[in-house]
Formats: sequence, C-alpha cells, structure tokens
Amino acid sequence: MAMSLPVRFRSDGVRVAVETDPLHAPLRDFLINDLGEDVSAIARAQGRLSDGAVRPWQEHYRYHRLDFDGTTVHVRDVAGWASCDLEPAVLRRCLDEYLHQVGALKSRRSLERELGGQGNGEPMAASLALGSVSRRTQGWGLVQTPRAVLEDLAGLTPHPDACLPHGVMETGSGACWADLAVLDEAGKRLRGGTKTFMPKGIEAERIMGELGNALTKARFLDGIPGAWAGTVAGVPVHGYVDPDAVLRLPCQPIEIGGVVRRVKVFFPELADSGVDLAAAAAGASEFTPSVHGPRHVLTAFLLHDVQSHRHHLEVVRAARPGWEHTGNACHIRMDVQTVRLEHLWLPGHACELPTGEFAGVLYEYERLTAP
Repeated sequence: MAMSLPVRFRSDGVRVAVETDPLHAPLRDFLINDLGEDVSAIARAQGRLSDGAVRPWQEHYRYHRLDFDGTTVHVRDVAGWASCDLEPAVLRRCLDEYLHQVGALKSRRSLERELGGQGNGEPMAASLALGSVSRRTQGWGLVQTPRAVLEDLAGLTPHPDACLPHGVMETGSGACWADLAVLDEAGKRLRGGTKTFMPKGIEAERIMGELGNALTKARFLDGIPGAWAGTVAGVPVHGYVDPDAVLRLPCQPIEIGGVVRRVKVFFPELADSGVDLAAAAAGASEFTPSVHGPRHVLTAFLLHDVQSHRHHLEVVRAARPGWEHTGNACHIRMDVQTVRLEHLWLPGHACELPTGEFAGVLYEYERLTAP
C-alpha cells in the first residue's frame, strides 16, 4: 500500500512549491527554507535517515533542528515555537520526493540554458534530437529528467508498445522509449533521436551495482571494438567500453571498479527475436561491397540502432535526403547518393556507402533476423 505523505509537491517549472496542513508547517518550512534547492543538503538529510541507526541524534540547520529519539523525528524551529513529529520512513519518503522534484527543476533549467545558448534559430526539438544537449562526451549517465519536462521542451512520439524492452529489476515495467522528431513545415520527418527513460524509483547507485555484476559475466562481441553484451537489472543490454583500456571480459570482481569507469554507454536490447543478432548484423553488413571506412560501424548500426525491430527498419527506410538520426551507437546522415555513419563511442570510426546499397543491407538484415 502506498505511503501517505503529509506534504504535497508542485512545480511550475520555475520553483518547487510545498503544500501541507498547519500541523506540518514546520516540515514545509524546513524543506523550503533550510534545504531549498541544495541537492547535496537534501542528500545529507536522506543519509541521516537511511543508515538504520536507532541511537538518538540531532541535526541543526539555520531555521530548524531535527531531533531523533530512537523512534520519532521531531522537526522544531530554532525559536521553539512550532514543531511536528514524523516517523523516519515518512520523512525519508518526503525527502526522496522533494529531491526528485528539485532534480527535475534543475534538469529543466539546464536544458533550457543549453538550448537557449545555442541560438542559430533552430527549434528546441532539433537540438535535443541531435544530441547537442548531452554533448558527445566519453561517458554515460542515467537521464532522470521526467518525461513531462521533455514533452514540454521537444514533444515526444512514443514507440509502439512492442518496442518496450524487458522488465526492470522485477518491477514488471520496462524502460520507456520515445522518438524525438524534428519536422519541416509540411510535417515531414527530418531528424530524430531515440531516448531511453528508466522507470521512476530506479536508483543510479543500484544500477551501478548491477552494472558491476553484469561485467563479471559479460562477453565481447566479435568484430565490433569495445562492444559487449550482458544483463543489467534483469534486462539484456549491449554496451561499449574503451577497447584500448579494457582488454578482457568478463572481469574479476577485484577489477570491476576500474572497468566500470571505462564503460562509455549501455542500453537495453529491445526485443528477443531468438536469432543470433550479432551474427545477422555482421552477415548483412557484408551484403554490400562498397563500404568506405571500417565495416564494423555498419554492423554496429544494424545491431545497436536498428536492433532487428520492424518499427526501426520502417523509420530508416522512410528517410529521405537531409535526414539525420542519433541512435544508441551511431549518428546517421543521409543524402541523395550517400549514407554516412559516425560511431558515437569509437572516436574517428565512420563509414559511408551508397544509398541504394544501404537499402539492400536493411532488407538483408531483416531477412536474416526473421524468426
């Protein structure tokens, strides 16, 4: 049964408002006036409530103090005029939700700053879709921006239900996938990008632990430098490590800390087709003789961006000259004669092939992955 909280949170995109009854006004004032938007202060307060300690403790803030007597947390203003009592679990949930709201607000501001600073007259959606908000840095992170924030900024076109990957951490819910699309005046799709949203409640720290566990069983994929496959949080995933720094998977637990720092990205596998997708992608990439550049970039595009899914195949086939897309592993640019693929996680790795032959590769990949 869901826990009932004594406060309600509301964000208008500018600030987080905390609403409550008069009895719990000290809690509201503590959150707004003492913690404010200081994420580290909120996290420290969470830490006080998550160590399982039963000994009494006291924390002093500018306007309030928290007293824990072993069973109850008393929130008192420093003048001693007002107080309220809370169970530790309830206060912890209040802090969890408040941190989520503050984090969402900061994410929105960050996105707006990035987008506003780019200028050049291109719509906000274009900047998001082309990946310029999260520049191509060498590293990964969980995107905890609520879906509503990106809906406000760019507009989302959800994938079909069949695109949703496997359940996450036995919650029964998969990650949420969506297309960020940029359309011209006639409504024709010009550019887009695929984004993944983890379900609410999945903690980054737990994902890190799960990633460490996955690397003890992960395997490298033949022919694509640094590419590996494994299972994270119950989800089949693919990913990339720095191929020059990590020479062997799986790794021993003693090595995990160093190897995790070399993980550049990982992403869910969309569908379990029952076919060896890596072999199918490699076979389809050999279908054309006219690849200029490393052929494994084409293999990676098929395996990690198309992923044998009919929806993705149809999106790419429908593309016309001028279309671009940023996926899990590659950025694709299409013109009248040539398709260019740039690998996002292997700097300098790119290939080009004729547009007509690219279409043939897609059909061959679909044939090889048919159940």
